[in-house]
Amino acid sequence: MLTPQDVEIYRERGYLLLPDRFDAAETDLLLSEACRLAALDIPQRIMESDGEQVRSVYAVHHHSAAFERFTRDARTLEPARTLLDGDVYIHQTQLNPKAPFTGDVWDWHQDYLYWERDDGMAEPRALNVAVFLDEVNEFNGPVFVMPGSHRLSLDRQTKTVRDGWENTLNADFRHKITPEVLGELADTYGLESVRGRPGTVCVFDGRLLHCSPPNLSGRPRTIIFIRYNSVHNPLRPVPDPRPEWLANRDPRPLEVLSRPFSVPVAR
Repeated sequence: MLTPQDVEIYRERGYLLLPDRFDAAETDLLLSEACRLAALDIPQRIMESDGEQVRSVYAVHHHSAAFERFTRDARTLEPARTLLDGDVYIHQTQLNPKAPFTGDVWDWHQDYLYWERDDGMAEPRALNVAVFLDEVNEFNGPVFVMPGSHRLSLDRQTKTVRDGWENTLNADFRHKITPEVLGELADTYGLESVRGRPGTVCVFDGRLLHCSPPNLSGRPRTIIFIRYNSVHNPLRPVPDPRPEWLANRDPRPLEVLSRPFSVPVAR
């Protein structure tokens, strides 16, 4: 699924953009499921600070057969297997809608530091596969990245400022990098916004510095994130672990589907 040039770009920049991997019928199916899940009153649904709009829904593959198959589609699973050098399992899934004019910020962070501190992930052998279900443009809250920052360990520069795993989900992050450090890093690595049409796939390293601004447009912006971890990198025990729907502790490998996720197996 990935060319040697794709792998080289990913290793160098920490992320890889793959346009038009899913067609309109497939993204429409997932958007329909996203709307259904966003309406469920479940612990995995996290609201924005206004209490009105949905910020995220986690463990979507547990609540939707379509999303479960989607995590094993060759177009999502095989890039992860290639870049992580072997079998993987799902550490976490997250549906991240940004409602028009109200979708809130996700501050600058490295995912791996959360996975390490809060979940007990031993090594940064995990990555994100993000699929755009809406058009992502410069106005509706694209993901901003610092290319090349995946080579950094920012453990010392990232301070834990709040207790409680709940503060890993809202806009008031539990672990924060100081603005002074971020300014120096932005000068060194530069900033890019990751944009694309519906069906675009963005694969990025768990250590890549990234954030997402508010949705300032009148159009929604929905992205589904699948966090894959190497089966050789299981989570260690930690005090007060996050729930299984945030940090899966079952490292059984995933098997790729033999057909597109939108074509379920007949029973």
